[in-house]
Amino acid sequence: MKFFRLFVLLAGLSALLPAKADDAPARVTVIFDAFGKPSDLQRGWGYSALVEYQGKRILFDAGGQYQTFADNVRKLNIDLKKLDFVVISHRHGDHTGGLAYVLEQNPAVQIYAPLETGSFGTPPSPPAAKALLRNAAGIAPDLRYFNGQPPEKLTIDSPWPAARFTLIDKSVEVAPGLYLVKTISDSKGTLELNELSLAVRTPKGLAVVVGCSHPGIERILAAASQYDKQLYTIVGGLHLVDKSDQQVSEVVNNFKTRWQVERIAAGHCTGEYAQVELDRVYGDKHDHSGVGEIIALPR
Repeated sequence: MKFFRLFVLLAGLSALLPAKADDAPARVTVIFDAFGKPSDLQRGWGYSALVEYQGKRILFDAGGQYQTFADNVRKLNIDLKKLDFVVISHRHGDHTGGLAYVLEQNPAVQIYAPLETGSFGTPPSPPAAKALLRNAAGIAPDLRYFNGQPPEKLTIDSPWPAARFTLIDKSVEVAPGLYLVKTISDSKGTLELNELSLAVRTPKGLAVVVGCSHPGIERILAAASQYDKQLYTIVGGLHLVDKSDQQVSEVVNNFKTRWQVERIAAGHCTGEYAQVELDRVYGDKHDHSGVGEIIALPR
């Protein structure tokens, strides 16, 4: 009887312990996007997803509208107070719109964002600051920067001054099997924009979560491949919406033949023609990933 009571006591205590990483959710939940199956969730232009893997809970981007993001978070029963960290892929408003709500719920959460001159509280570049020291002969005194005595360091406030930002200037492993992949755009309209993607190591290869893929999705895959050449899935915005049909078909075919990506869960700025092509090439391995969808990851 004593052994039985001890067994019952231990079983009760074990139920109170945190779940093991092996038992924890392995999934991506889409919080914010402009399409999806009929539901009470709101649509909006932008992207946000909750990544849960190996006991970690990571918010990737925060959508484009404060209220829509907040409403969807509540309807999906997502507790933003229980985040390990946040990743902001890049500076555009359709990925940061709900960040103020995140900080209301979890003011001390760690936020990773790309190092960007003049963004996320980063000061202007040293060359720009040095240019203020140039002495232009004949300039009127009231037109001189800082009365001719500029400060040693220029500061620019972040829209979220109390947030705990860590700015990333190169790819890095931030937790075991979790990688921030930094790439830079050379495309017209987003020239020199830095972007972070999140690569999650799974038993079947990397799950690469992307915000907008401004540097080019294949460039991002090449950068992620330094951690694991086997690619399981891509989740998020592929930025094919403004590409020609021929370019889209080429990239989609490359996913299958060049990169050997097993599955795709494309969202946001991927574009409708690209979604059709992904259906054609991937069939039932194209995971439709509109707002509210849950994409399972291998354990």
